[in-house]
Amino acid sequence: MEQFDVIVVGCGIAGPSAAIALAQKSSLRIAIIDSKKLTSTWQPQRYDVRVNAISPAVQRIFSQLDIWPALAAKRISPYKEMQIYDAGGNGTLHFNCADLHISELGFMVEENALRECLWEKLNALPNIQVLAPLELASLEEHADYLELTTTDQQCLRARLVIAADGGRSWIRKQADISVHARDYHHEAIVCTVRTALPHKQTAWQRFLPTGPLAFLPLEDKHCSSIVWSNTPMAASALLGLDDSQFSAEIMKVFDYLGEVTEVSPRVSFNLQMRHAKKYVKARLALIGDAAHTIHPLAGQGVNLGVLDAACLAEVVLQAWVKKRDFASLPTLRRYERWRKAENAAMLRFVGAIKEVFGSQTTAVQGIRNLGLNMVNNVQFIKNFFANYAAGNRGAMPMLAGRRDLF
Repeated sequence: MEQFDVIVVGCGIAGPSAAIALAQKSSLRIAIIDSKKLTSTWQPQRYDVRVNAISPAVQRIFSQLDIWPALAAKRISPYKEMQIYDAGGNGTLHFNCADLHISELGFMVEENALRECLWEKLNALPNIQVLAPLELASLEEHADYLELTTTDQQCLRARLVIAADGGRSWIRKQADISVHARDYHHEAIVCTVRTALPHKQTAWQRFLPTGPLAFLPLEDKHCSSIVWSNTPMAASALLGLDDSQFSAEIMKVFDYLGEVTEVSPRVSFNLQMRHAKKYVKARLALIGDAAHTIHPLAGQGVNLGVLDAACLAEVVLQAWVKKRDFASLPTLRRYERWRKAENAAMLRFVGAIKEVFGSQTTAVQGIRNLGLNMVNNVQFIKNFFANYAAGNRGAMPMLAGRRDLF
């Protein structure tokens, strides 16, 4: 029998962020569990196929957690502009960091580099114990603790369990928490491409009839990570092409950066919207993809998960400092009220964008092009959307606001 104050299940991005935030500001004894061995795959000579857009608010969180310097020593790619086009008309929308009086709109970060920096920090904190690989077999709920049993019959107890184990969360299922789910009917193809023209630290997105194609700028000014969301049939056909054929298909629909001269190996994944009907039970909280999954068209998936982690850590630590039960349902409901409504709003907003830009109805095409151009031409409306995406809005956790927790 091993006893902890907190057990975090899942060593992706949200889980380690929560564990580090809790450990740095307390003497809580924390375990973090993952079913896989934490093996680094980051290589300085090769870009990871998975790249995440990090908002300035989340960058501030990583700075407070002392993750950002290590990540910057590996590789980060700031972007200063964003250019959005509608392939079904003349609608366009352009964001520039100068309009918001900030130095960047955000940062492109390779997922394996970010994970490696988080894992290094986990191992450096004395009150965190990393248990990976470790397979869980059962979850039992008790009044004062939750008990996790592993497949090799180890028994772990904690006052609080944080589920950060992904969209198909095992913890969420064991806790009998249901989800609202909807298939986006999209497959996302991701890879790295080299183009003849430089990206100029600009993130590009073109909404095509079958789904959006995004070019995300990387450190090399001629390299971009692409995310091409497409219908399953179209995605299957694209994956079956050789590199030159795939490059030709890109250039048919996206010619802003000239010829595509190189393409990395491609991978794809199915896109589904999921939203947990509740985020908490007594002694249990869901964060990140365990609580919600979202279409990548707005680049908000990782940002929402890290904000979950920072908000939950703030609620737990404030209760711990006051010597209250930090894992009680009333305490954890504060976290749920804080995050669930905002996440739900983002899910609805992204779902609406996906549906509107997927419509081939002439009237809808006309309205959306008019809307894009109107937003582009009215600076205060454009700034509102840009500020919201950058995390410059209310209800942010202290870690995101350049303030210490205590």
